[in-house]
Amino acid sequence: MTGKYSRVILSCSLVAMLPVMAHAAGTYYNGRGYSSPQRNYATTPYAARQQNTSYTQDTTYTRTRTVTPNANAAVGQPYQNYTRVVGGQTQNVYATSASPQTTNTSGTGFVLNAGISHEFASWAFDMKEAGSKLHYDNLHWNVFDVSAAYKFNAGNTLMRIDAGLRYGLQFGDSPMIDDDTTNGGYIVTEWWNDTDSDGTPDSLIGSQVGHSLSVGTSNGGNMLGLNAGFALADLITAGAVRITPSVGFRYLKYKLETKNDFGLTIDTGYCSAGAGNETQCEPIVVAIYGDGAQSVLWEPNENGLWNIPSGATQIDTGGTYAFKLPDISHSYETTWMGPYLAMDLDYQINNYNLMNARFELGLPMYTSTGDQPYRSDWQHPKSVEDKGGFGDAWHIGLEMNYMTALSESVFLSLGFNFDYYTMSGGDASTYLNSDYYMGIYNALLAYYQANGKTEAQMLEVDATAQHIKQLQSECPGWVCKVDNEIESIYKSLGVRIGIQAKF
Repeated sequence: MTGKYSRVILSCSLVAMLPVMAHAAGTYYNGRGYSSPQRNYATTPYAARQQNTSYTQDTTYTRTRTVTPNANAAVGQPYQNYTRVVGGQTQNVYATSASPQTTNTSGTGFVLNAGISHEFASWAFDMKEAGSKLHYDNLHWNVFDVSAAYKFNAGNTLMRIDAGLRYGLQFGDSPMIDDDTTNGGYIVTEWWNDTDSDGTPDSLIGSQVGHSLSVGTSNGGNMLGLNAGFALADLITAGAVRITPSVGFRYLKYKLETKNDFGLTIDTGYCSAGAGNETQCEPIVVAIYGDGAQSVLWEPNENGLWNIPSGATQIDTGGTYAFKLPDISHSYETTWMGPYLAMDLDYQINNYNLMNARFELGLPMYTSTGDQPYRSDWQHPKSVEDKGGFGDAWHIGLEMNYMTALSESVFLSLGFNFDYYTMSGGDASTYLNSDYYMGIYNALLAYYQANGKTEAQMLEVDATAQHIKQLQSECPGWVCKVDNEIESIYKSLGVRIGIQAKF
C-alpha cells in the first residue's frame, strides 16, 4: 500500500484600491512517500524454519502517526516534522516542503496584481443659466491596471500601504449630443422699433435667440487613473470575516473627442406663446435684393411679420444653417481627484477560495477643459473651463471579487467595479473670441464714422455695438465667468479578470 498527502494553501486579502487587490499566498505540496507497511522478515536458514513450523513472529501491522508542531520552525512552515510508530519502534520523519496554510490574510508580505476590464460609462454636464446640456452616452473603455501592496507589522498592529495605476482606451464609437435647444440658447441681439423715426430705439420688439443641436461620434479617447492608500489591515475580525479601513488619494482623468459632427443652428427672431407651455419662434431673415450689391437686415414689425420688399431676389435665414464637422468638433479633458475613505471586507469561503468587497467614499475636486471650435476662423483654442472645489463633488466606488488559487502563490480574480462621480455648483468660464467681436465692432464704427458719427453716438443707438461693449466690460480679458453654473455626472460599470501573485 502507498500513501500520498496533498493540500492546497490559499491566502488572500483585499487591497485598498481600484481595482481590488487581494493578498494571497498558497502552497501545493506532497507528503513524503513511504514504503509498504509489510514487515521485512529476517532471513533464516531453511533448516531452522523447518524446526519452527508454528510461526511466532507478528503477522499483523500496526501504525500510528502523531503530528507535533515545531515551535522553532521557519515562518510559514509550522509543521516541520512528525513521528511515526511502526511495530513499536519510533521513527522521525522530516517534512520536505512547506506545510499547509489557510487563506487567512493576516500575514505580511508583498503582493502584485494586474488585470484587464471592460467598462461601460457615460458622462454629462449641464449649464443651469444657459440651459445647455452635453452628454457622451454608451462609452466603452478597455482598461489595463496594475497595483501593488505591502503588509507589515508596526508593533502589534498590522498595516498595509498600496498604490495602483489604470490606463484605458476608448473602444468603438459612442454618440455625443450637444443640446442647446431643449432648455438652452444664447442671446444674439435685441430688436427695437424706432416709432418716431428719429434714429433711436423706442420700444423693444424682442430678442434674437440662438439655438443649436449637434450630434457626433466619439472615439479615440483615453483614461488615466492613479491611487495610493494606507490601511489598518484586518482591524476587525469575526469568524471568517475580516474588515480593513483605509484612507487614500484617488485621481481619474479622461479625454473625449468628437468627430463627424452634424449640427443645426437657428437664430430665432419673433416668438409667440401658445396654449400651456407651447412656444413657436420664427428664424431671423436677411433679404438680399437687386443685383446683390446691397443687403438689408429686415426687422419684424409689432405683429411678428417680416417686411420683405417685393424686389428681393434671395432670402437667407441669417444665423440658421446646418453644418458638418468631419474632424474634431469637441474635445474635453476632465479630471476628478481628491481624498477618500474606504472599507474592505474579506470573507473566507474555504482554503481555496475567498470573496472580498470594497466600499469607497471620496471627495474629489473637478476640472473640465473644453474645446468647441464654433468660430468664424475654425480655430481650436480653449473654449470653456469648468471647476468644482473641495466639497462640490463626491464619489462612490463599489467593488467585489472572487479569488481562487491557481498554484502555490498565483491566484485568479474575477469581479466587477462600479463608480459614480457627481459635481454640483461648479464655476464656468467661457473664453470668447475677441477677434470676432472686435471685428464686428470696428466694422460698425467705421460705418458710423463714414456717416459723420462718433463712437459715442454709435453706442447711443446701435444695440450690437452696445452688446459688444457690455461683453468686454463684464468679461475681463474676454473671459466670462459664472458661479454655481455647472452640474456634472460620470458613472461606469466594469467587469474584470486579473492575476495576483504574492512574494
